[in-house]
Amino acid sequence: MKLSFNLKQLQLALVIFFIGLPAALADFTVERGTSNVVDRLITTSARLNLTISGEPEVALSKGIGLMLEVQTELHRSSLASIYFEVAAWKDRYLIEYQGLSNRFTLTHLGTGSTQHFATLSETLSSFTQYRSKLPLPEGVSTEDELQIHLRVILDRGQLPGPLRLIALIFPEWRLDSSWGRWPVNVP
Repeated sequence: MKLSFNLKQLQLALVIFFIGLPAALADFTVERGTSNVVDRLITTSARLNLTISGEPEVALSKGIGLMLEVQTELHRSSLASIYFEVAAWKDRYLIEYQGLSNRFTLTHLGTGSTQHFATLSETLSSFTQYRSKLPLPEGVSTEDELQIHLRVILDRGQLPGPLRLIALIFPEWRLDSSWGRWPVNVP
């Protein structure tokens, strides 16, 4: 007996397959934040909630590092009260499991500083209060109406080749918070 599929049947099968997959077992959220400008420096403080479980946690326990990226964008209001991006920054962190010491490390790639933790939960809890100081870009005035947009993602592009393909397909690897948005205050 010969099996034949047309494109619509294949699309339907894929939709049914992906609907049947379990929801993501990890969650990244930006709960709230504040930003202030003092001496042309934007000081941002954000409360993050990060949870990793399921396959990403298994990969981590097998020695595969996970790269987290905090993306920050500065937006300025136009005459039509529409905000446009005027600057963007990325802050990268590497979470690794050290099998010999049975500990987790969190390395801030911007500074090279590394912290050690007993559990993944402790590692992620250290991320609860995110802080940054960023320069106000040239051409941007403190009198402009400004907004900070911030989110946290798992950089799936940094995973090893075969795992990168799996991470693109399966939803539990899509660890991206939605954008948190708040005004930039000028005292």
